[in-house]
Amino acid sequence: MIANIIGIIGTLCGTIGIFFGFYFLTSNDAVLALKTVAVTTVGIVGILAFVRHVIFHKADAKRMGWETDRPDWMFEVGFANLAFGIAGFVAVFPDRGMVAQAVVILGYALYLLQASILHGYRFFTSENKSVGRLVRFSLSTLLYAIMMSYFAFQVLL
Repeated sequence: MIANIIGIIGTLCGTIGIFFGFYFLTSNDAVLALKTVAVTTVGIVGILAFVRHVIFHKADAKRMGWETDRPDWMFEVGFANLAFGIAGFVAVFPDRGMVAQAVVILGYALYLLQASILHGYRFFTSENKSVGRLVRFSLSTLLYAIMMSYFAFQVLL
């Protein structure tokens, strides 16, 4: 239950960050757009994902349908999320510049792209196919990673 709530909060924070990122980008404030995306989609989402994967690992594994007696891989994923989350905040506070923020955003987007592919692979190779799980864990993560990458590429290209 708590893993679901943390997941929903993370999704909301990331969605709000992407929304305001596009809003500020269309208002010709690329600096504020990038900071917003770095703090929300990387910083907050990364730290919430750490909490979900490490502290509430049993509930999170059940939520994803990946229950296990050996949650080592959940911890590893959680620590990676924490590393990106902290990097998202460090890139913005104090301001390390747009390139640092774009690199952190792109790094986390690539990480999430790989997670999306893994969840898609799991769907297509599983006997128990759930379209809801495909949409929730693979396709939405893929879309999220693409939108994050857009902000990074605005600076890096």
